Formats: sequence, C-alpha cells, structure tokens
Amino acid sequence: MKLLHIAAAVGLVGLTAACATPWEVSDVNDILATPAPTAGSAFTKALFSEYQAAAKYEAQVEYEWDDAAIFARKGLRAAAGEAVEPEQSGQNWVVPAARAKEVADARARLVGYWGNGARERVPAAAAKAQVSFDCWVEEEAEGDSNSDCRATFLKTEPELQVKPVVAAPPVPKIVKTFIVYFDFNKASITPAAQKTLKEVAAAQGEIKPSSIYVSGHTDTVGKSAYNDKLSLNRAKAVASALAKLGVSTTVDQKAFGKTKLAVPTKDNTKEAKNRRVEIYFEK
Repeated sequence: MKLLHIAAAVGLVGLTAACATPWEVSDVNDILATPAPTAGSAFTKALFSEYQAAAKYEAQVEYEWDDAAIFARKGLRAAAGEAVEPEQSGQNWVVPAARAKEVADARARLVGYWGNGARERVPAAAAKAQVSFDCWVEEEAEGDSNSDCRATFLKTEPELQVKPVVAAPPVPKIVKTFIVYFDFNKASITPAAQKTLKEVAAAQGEIKPSSIYVSGHTDTVGKSAYNDKLSLNRAKAVASALAKLGVSTTVDQKAFGKTKLAVPTKDNTKEAKNRRVEIYFEK
C-alpha cells in the first residue's frame, strides 16, 4: 500500500518533482493533505501549521523537495502532538563555520524562551520563531547569511521575551482632613476659617504631604450653575489664603456645587455644614 501511495504522489506532482525521491514527495503530500490537528497543545498545533506552510513553500516555490520533506516530517510529528525541538547544525543542514556562532547563540536563546514558558504564553509566536529559525539554518547551509527567515526570526524573537511587570504607581492616601465653613452665599474667609487654615499650615510642615487639594461645596439653595461657581470661588479663596500662609505644595482646587452634601437635605434648604471647603492632605 505504501508503494501505491508513493506512486500516486509522484504522478500528482509530475515534472516539478522530477529531482525528488518518491519518499520526499510522499512526505510533502502527506502534510499538505493533513487537516489542522485537534489534539496536542496550542504550541504543537501552531507548529504544525508553520511547518506545513514551510513545506509547501519549499516544494511549490523553491522546488527544493529534500528541504520540503524535512519540514514536512517535522510538521507531521507536531500534528501528532510532539513538541519538536528546533534545528541544530548538522542535524539536517550544516551551517558554515563562520556563521555557526550567531546561529548557535540564536538557538540557545530560543531554547531559553521555552524555559520561560514562551510556548505556553505565546504559542503562535513561539511556533513562528522556531520554524523561521529552522528555515534560517537551511538558508545558512545554502550560503545565504541574510535570509528572510533570519529576519523573521529576529523580528519575532521579542514576542517571546518575558515583559517586565511595571508596578502601578502607588495610590495616594488621604492622611489628614480639615474643614472650613462659610457664611450663607459667601466665599470670604471668616475668622474661624482663618484659624483652621493656620492649623493647616502648621500641619503641612509636620506631615509634609505629597499633595493637597481643596474641594468647594454649597448648600442646596439656588440653581446648580450658581452653586457650581460659588463652590469654586470658595475653593479659590481657601487656596489663596493657604498660599499667603506659606503652604508651598501645589493646591488642587475642585468644585462640586451642591452635589456632595455633608448633610443630606431637600432642595432650597439652608444648611451651614454644607457650606464648606474640605482640605485634604495626601501622601
């Protein structure tokens, strides 16, 4: 049956494979006829596809059936779920001595990526890198030291590297809060508020916060647009007063109008505790 299969394969390819052995033609036709495997790992499935494409290219474009058969055999092993190892010089092709070190170093890096989990983490890129490396070895053996396969390997290689984990910047925490209150419909600093602001200035020297922000608020009397402006004016008044007291850290000003009430009330309700500016130290 094997001989009949080979004969059929030879008849299929015709003159284009005239320099190929029946065994090589049979192996290439086998992988071209093999559907995508359903068994194996994501890496071996991707490896099969890459070797299948390489075998097809070598046979149908380059007409190098001996090379195509090598890729085909590796691909058929991958289809069976085997994690085929990358090519080594002398295994199927011999790399010239002058080029041996670069190729050997590249293979060592490739195997190192397997050790860091690249085949599991990025299976498609890992398969592409391996087959382009094998193709690079083949091209080196043919005297091409700057092949497309080499370029593909070097381009794909960074995808196999473990990306350094960049730690998220620490989220500032509020370490101290002060509150100053305002008269109804006013944004001027009262004597009581000035006393609190002096406490803020003293505390800043002790705590040394990384940032300070103030948020202005109003009660629910009046329209939203008016209260938005009033709350901003209150925040600006506090920031200006703090600057005069030597608070050097940049003060971020926020204004919330009547949207964030300290004491929930109905609309158009006077409430002294809602007419305020909150001062936050963050660190």
